[in-house]
Amino acid sequence: MSNELVVTPTATPRTRPEADGSTVPVLTDHAFFMRTGKRRTWQGLTVADRDTIPALRPTAAAVLGGQTVVDAFTAYRMADGTVGVFRPDSHIKRLNNGARRMALPQVDFDRVWTSVRALVELDREWLPEEAGSALHLRAVLAADGRGLAPSPADDCLFYVLAAVADPAGSAGKPVRAMTLDGYVRAWPGGTGDINDAGSLAAGVVPGEVAANYGYDHVLWLDGPQGRFVQQIGNLNAFFVVDGVLTTPALDRSVLPGVTRDSVVKLARDSGTRVVERPVELAEVLKGIADGTVTECFATGTEAGVVPVTALGHQGEEYRLAGEEAGPVTARFRDLLDGIHRGEAVDRFGWMRRLTEVAPVHA
Repeated sequence: MSNELVVTPTATPRTRPEADGSTVPVLTDHAFFMRTGKRRTWQGLTVADRDTIPALRPTAAAVLGGQTVVDAFTAYRMADGTVGVFRPDSHIKRLNNGARRMALPQVDFDRVWTSVRALVELDREWLPEEAGSALHLRAVLAADGRGLAPSPADDCLFYVLAAVADPAGSAGKPVRAMTLDGYVRAWPGGTGDINDAGSLAAGVVPGEVAANYGYDHVLWLDGPQGRFVQQIGNLNAFFVVDGVLTTPALDRSVLPGVTRDSVVKLARDSGTRVVERPVELAEVLKGIADGTVTECFATGTEAGVVPVTALGHQGEEYRLAGEEAGPVTARFRDLLDGIHRGEAVDRFGWMRRLTEVAPVHA
């Protein structure tokens, strides 16, 4: 397994960016990649310069049919100077769930973890020294092929990129979201619960429309009725309703976010009541107006826990109190940030240090 990995440091290191307030992620020097061989077995495990990632054919099903799944996870600089990755096993498990839906081969977590450790170790100097600084890891599983029609993929490329974003970026900053008529993110039986390329790309134009109205995200509603909240952009949604932490249920049209799962687990572990159920938009808007909905926040791998300060619907804006995070939002934001930095008790063992050879699978 691990002895199949070939690590070749780049011969042309790139200049590392200075903190300049840019929110555009900058790729590091190296990447991990591997390809399938006979009987869908993974071969050629390599960590090398990112420009050496093999090219896909013009007939690749990833290009012609969108047969691609992606996932994102994050490495953090911890307070003791070590580097840890937050729940990498959960992210690869989610990627594999998407791979099954898209007729792609599974990736073996142990091989991926061994290779990601080598990748992050090579590029760890790209991480600023401050505790909590992040290196974003983007995993891509793409179908290659010689045919013109999508089919169960035997010839595939898997790779992991690393990128560092400026600490002054948008993570954690308050956001606003609005509903849009004429656009649907996910329908029952579709691919709303996986990170496939087509679903992600289909959200670009609605996101631009929302941005033209001054909003950061689309407030996605269900396809059949347009009544129930699904997500806030690519983020999971939480509401505090009559003091109860409430989030849309995972009904196969909502992405099973790892950060969402973390908040739910931390809340229940602390005795906080959490309800996962269908959340009707009318209930939320009425609750904001009469004060029974006191907070709204969104969660995501790179965003963390972010307060939602306003929701727009049919030309009306419903504002939540204040521009800062409410007490529930701040509590889970600070708790997760503390776990990332190694300054809070990690009861679930979510942070996997690079020195860990075989973490427990999620």
